[in-house]
Order: sequence, then structure tokens, then C-alpha cells
Amino acid sequence: MVTINIALLAFIIASIAYIMKEVWKPEILRKASLAIFIVGFLLNTVLVVNRWIESGHAPFSNLYESLIFYAWSVGFVYLILEYLYSLRIVGALSTVMIMFLLLYASTTDETIRPLMPALQSNWLTVHVVTYFIGYAALGISFLTSILYLVWHLRSRTSLAGGPMDFQKLSYKIVAFGFPFLTLGLITGAVWANKAWGTYWSWDPKETWSLITWLIYLLYLHTPLVLPRMNIDKAKIPVVQSVCLVAAFAAVIFTYLGLAYLPSASDSEHIYGNK
Repeated sequence: MVTINIALLAFIIASIAYIMKEVWKPEILRKASLAIFIVGFLLNTVLVVNRWIESGHAPFSNLYESLIFYAWSVGFVYLILEYLYSLRIVGALSTVMIMFLLLYASTTDETIRPLMPALQSNWLTVHVVTYFIGYAALGISFLTSILYLVWHLRSRTSLAGGPMDFQKLSYKIVAFGFPFLTLGLITGAVWANKAWGTYWSWDPKETWSLITWLIYLLYLHTPLVLPRMNIDKAKIPVVQSVCLVAAFAAVIFTYLGLAYLPSASDSEHIYGNK
């Protein structure tokens, strides 16, 4: 039986392989690192499926289940983007992100509990899957924006025309993830209406989900807005990358940070450590 520790070990080995690939750059290591990542992803898949079978419901009901599914989502989206764009060093950082998610999950309560009546709906699966696919893409866009900022600070020049323009890649990844974020928001409203008789109740999670959505909507409009704000053209990619870092902070706060707010303690939308 696959345990979280086995999946975590596979991603640790994958991260080492990715780092070795970046240092020595032989083609065999590029293929090996991706192959080990795929093994880790498959183990994560088995972990999610096992939990689904054992619990008898979609594994999204508590923090542990959401973390292992978020880790799976990051792996899933990374493999799609790797196929489309050949992400290179982003693979190493994506692997580390998955490792942290699984490591965090290993510290939480794994107890299987029955779903409350409001969660016993197919909308739970649709809503959570779309949201986490969106969150995964936004997480990877955060990584590419960090890479851009680090590279920019080292070179003090724009990366346009470099080996990989991480800022443009970040924009493409957000454009990929934003529709899923939008679907998550819409399906959540439909589900809320069926469960509680209202599409929107300004619950803290709902409010911050909307705030996060608006932040990324504004980011997607930055290519139109920033050039009209009398900002140095060379600095626009830096501003966009900083915006993405701040935007993903909003994602993490919406996903995990709200659990620490007293006002959200009674919310049925919050993933607490339970």
C-alpha cells in the first residue's frame, strides 16, 4: 500500500535528479528527472485513489486530504506545462513545492470522518477539482515569477530574449489556470445555493476567494494597463512578477490562512487541521 512517505521519497529523489540536471546538464539526467517525477506523481495518484476508496467519498473533506490532492494537482499541471513549454528548472521547484505539501500533510490528522450532509454532493468534487487545478497553475506561475525576479536581480536587465522568458511564461500559466479558478468560483456558488439556499453569503472563504479571483483578473489586464501608467517599459515585467508573488500570497491565505482567523472559526468552508 502506498503511503505518503513513499510518495514523498520519490519526489525527494526527483528533486535531487532535477538539481543534478541543472548542474551537469546531460540529456540522460533530463529524461531521468522527468521519469522519476512521473513515478512520484503516479504514487501520489495511488495515494489519492486509496484515500477515496477508504473514505467512501471524494478526498477533499479535511486538511490532510486537500493537501495530498493539491500536491497531485501541482504534479498534474506541471506535466501538462512541461509538455507544452519544456519548463526546465521549474521542474525542480515544482518538485520542492509538492514535497512541502506532502510533508505538511504528513503532520496533519489523517483520521477519516464522515462527510457532513452539505458536503454529500457531486458538486463537492466538481468545485474542489476545478479550484485545485487552478491553484496548482497559479502556484507554478508563482515559481516562474520568482525565477524571473531572481534572474533579473542578478543580471539587472530584462530577460526578454534570454534562454527562457519566465515573465511571459508566468502570464501564459496564469491564463491557463484562471478559467479553472473562475469555474471553481461559479460551481461553488451553485453548490452553495443547492446546499444552503443562497448563491453567496459573504462567508470569509467566499469573500477571499472573490478577492483572489479579482487580483488575478487585474493581473491578466496588466499588459494593457501598465504601459499607460508611465512606467519604464523595462520595469513592467518586474512589476508583473511582483504582482504574481503577492497574488499567490492571497491564494495561500485563502486556502490555509483563513483557518487562523477567529471570524472564520465556524465556517464550513475552512480546512482546519482536522
